[in-house]
Amino acid sequence: MPKLDSHLLAAKLASLVCVFAICACAAKTAGLTSAQGKAAINDSLSAQQLHDRIRAWILSVNDARDLSERNIEKRTGLDLGPDSESQNGFRGVGALPEGWRYSLSSVKTVPGPSPHSVLFHMGRISESYADMTPVCVELEHYRSALIAAGFKPSQRPQRLGTEYRFFRTKKVSVRVETHGKTKRYDEQRCVSRLFVSAAPPPG
Repeated sequence: MPKLDSHLLAAKLASLVCVFAICACAAKTAGLTSAQGKAAINDSLSAQQLHDRIRAWILSVNDARDLSERNIEKRTGLDLGPDSESQNGFRGVGALPEGWRYSLSSVKTVPGPSPHSVLFHMGRISESYADMTPVCVELEHYRSALIAAGFKPSQRPQRLGTEYRFFRTKKVSVRVETHGKTKRYDEQRCVSRLFVSAAPPPG
């Protein structure tokens, strides 16, 4: 059997190392690009698009299993991750126009493996009352769709400019909080928070 020249062998090994390095680098780059692209979706939506996705997810909720991180990501396309402030919880954040931001996070109201509530919140750092015009989506966006799906509406008295509307079925409850569009006490109202709760699955 012919003996391989040591220089030739070294060259072949070097080529193989380069090939493996290129493959590994490409895989790592693809992974980073995929993760970055997934996270970027949170900052790419208008307020209307965001609320459309949130509403579609809410209408699909049947019990607490539908409040899972995986299901919400699937239904909304948003990127969620572990919540550092809550054991086994999740949280996703994103940017909206003119300094507004939003968050979507699990809320642990009772012991158990799954979250039984999810909170959606929009906010903006401001010294005075923040004008919601750039991100305003009215109550009707949710009210008509939820009532059509069989939810029973009710409301609580306004408190410090915040109105509370409730929509319930036997297993799912949605609390919609609205603020004044341009000032605290404004006849025109915009959705600022949503609190979605669901009963544990049967059995």
